Amino acid sequence: MEIEDFNNNSEDVSMNKNSVIIEVITENFMTDVIEQSKETPVIVDFWAPWCEPCKQLTPIIEKIIKEKNGKVILAKMNIDESPEVAQQLKIQSIPAVMAFNDGQPIDGFIGVQSEKSIIEFVNKISSLKNSSTIDENILAGKKYMDENDIETAALVFSEILKIEPDNISAKSLLARCLIKSDQLDDAEKIIDSLPVDAENNQDYISARSELEIFKNAKNNPISDKEEEELRNNIYKEPENYQLKLDLSKILIAKGENEEAINQLLEIIEVNPKWNDGEARKQLIEIFNILGNENILVTEGRKKLSSMLFS
Repeated sequence: MEIEDFNNNSEDVSMNKNSVIIEVITENFMTDVIEQSKETPVIVDFWAPWCEPCKQLTPIIEKIIKEKNGKVILAKMNIDESPEVAQQLKIQSIPAVMAFNDGQPIDGFIGVQSEKSIIEFVNKISSLKNSSTIDENILAGKKYMDENDIETAALVFSEILKIEPDNISAKSLLARCLIKSDQLDDAEKIIDSLPVDAENNQDYISARSELEIFKNAKNNPISDKEEEELRNNIYKEPENYQLKLDLSKILIAKGENEEAINQLLEIIEVNPKWNDGEARKQLIEIFNILGNENILVTEGRKKLSSMLFS
């Protein structure tokens, strides 16, 4: 539904910009409701001084809105003073409540409702923009991780958890930041605290796989000299698959993902069933860590499929 721009007054009539409860009139409706809803959902309470049910509803909805800590804004509109918007929205009785998100009316109700129903309504509306923002922030945090800016990524995920403490992806990704910062014990505590259904979350799977690899690397440290010797031994014994598997684990712990994948693909190409498919299992672990969006995973899966099914 297109909302007519009533704001033909050049004077800025917006008010209470920093408040979660505001009074709106026809002239500032476009600014304080339509435009504002593109940033934060806005719930409009259409009322009038003579409306007794309005006097019952308004205090309840105000209390609930205040408890959302800025996740949603309540705009109160007196239809006696500003009838134009209510007329355009075809509101024929009050109290009427209408929610706006991304500049459009999306939901609402007429009449006094139970407090439980209003809480459910406000929770649903407040989650709309927040879910989008959280998803965007998770993607931003992942980008920082890809750029090896682990400190900034950790800050992003920590901020998400202030808003949504039980977000499995944010917790899992924060754990991965701790892993990369060599804080394995703290990372393990976070991962172990996640619920059983987290096993269906790709970010959790990645964190769990990465933790196991880094714990193994920490418990079995190898020096640069030892790595060089290992490479020399692989050169001398190219069919010693255990050596290649060991090298791949060292490489993934160092973040040298492409070479780790190539070492494992070399084993699979020659002997896919070696050691009960151990190379393939390790390769899947690396894919889980990197995530399906990673180009190395995309290319690696193509090569793996070609080897197994050609």
